[in-house]
Amino acid sequence: MSLQSDIAIQNSMGHAGHSIVTTTSAQAGNWSGIQVVTATVISSITGAAGCVLSGVYSGTTLPAGLFIPGKFTSFTLTSGVVIAYIDRT
Repeated sequence: MSLQSDIAIQNSMGHAGHSIVTTTSAQAGNWSGIQVVTATVISSITGAAGCVLSGVYSGTTLPAGLFIPGKFTSFTLTSGVVIAYIDRT
């Protein structure tokens, strides 16, 4: 397996750690995915270079259990609780 494959597998398993987010403060960092814990509204989300975000996140209630994969550099919640997985870059 290549190094890139190893990193992708580790990111998908939360190898680099996570942060439980319960506040409406902007969350800056390198994130590899966001797991919705309780019904959540995201007010803004920014993809890392090369990560194309499609659809409407702002104002949309995301159900508990939803996982949003991708590479993100920041996001802000309006309400709810998520687990943000740290990207191993």
